[in-house]
Amino acid sequence: MDNPGQDEAKEYLEKHKILELFDNITASLVFQRPENPKEFMIQEIKQLKEARTTQMDYPCLFDDSNIMSVYGMLDPTKKGFITLTQYKEALTALGCKTFDPCPVGMEFDRISQDTFTREAKMGLKRSSATVAPL
Repeated sequence: MDNPGQDEAKEYLEKHKILELFDNITASLVFQRPENPKEFMIQEIKQLKEARTTQMDYPCLFDDSNIMSVYGMLDPTKKGFITLTQYKEALTALGCKTFDPCPVGMEFDRISQDTFTREAKMGLKRSSATVAPL
């Protein structure tokens, strides 16, 4: 038997993306290790709020160079493509919860760097957007 209070709390947390917010802030804290963690968290929330308004510049642990490095590890011989399996596993490992499951090139099992990079950026942006929309 479900507990109505527990269900309401879960719904509230999901609606407002509270758990994702704490996960992202905690990951940023561990990665950055600021001298003043409380001020850092305040700045992160301010940045998220601003990003929500502008739909740009969500705080994210991964930048373009990190995405390129991941792709480079998957394509060490520089063939110019990775497999669909590599694409899906890498995006999942980066924390992208939503991405195109049928990207351009899948019919040949050849996903280009451009496709991977675009999907990684969009997936990371969606994952980092932990402040519920207005």
